[in-house]
Parts: sequence; structure tokens; C-alpha cells
Amino acid sequence: MNSKRDMKERIEFIKRYVEWLKKTPNEVWSAQQAELINALLENAKNFPLSKEEYLKIKERAKRARN
Repeated sequence: MNSKRDMKERIEFIKRYVEWLKKTPNEVWSAQQAELINALLENAKNFPLSKEEYLKIKERAKRARN
């Protein structure tokens, strides 16, 4: 894993996305955002863990790293 390269790629992606947002009509990008958010919410219903189980696993992993 190369975190510097990953960060550079993320920043480039954000710059391209901002340029796209600036030249795309609000109706177009807001419809796409709504579709993405709705898909994420729908997919979250299928997540196999409860919020408490997920947080417990995350906390265990965090403690294992330290």
C-alpha cells in the first residue's frame, strides 16, 4: 500500500469531480447524488451486522493495532 500515491489519486479525483460539478447542471448531478444515496441506504438494510456488533468489531481491531 502506498499512502502518498493513494492520497495523490484521491486529490486528483476530487479535483476532477469538482470540475465536473461546476460544468454539470444542478438537476443532473443532484439526481445522480440522490440515486447514489438511495442505493447506499437500500444496501445498508442488507448489512449483516447490527450497529453495536459493527462498532464492537471496529473497537477490537483498533485495540489490536495499538
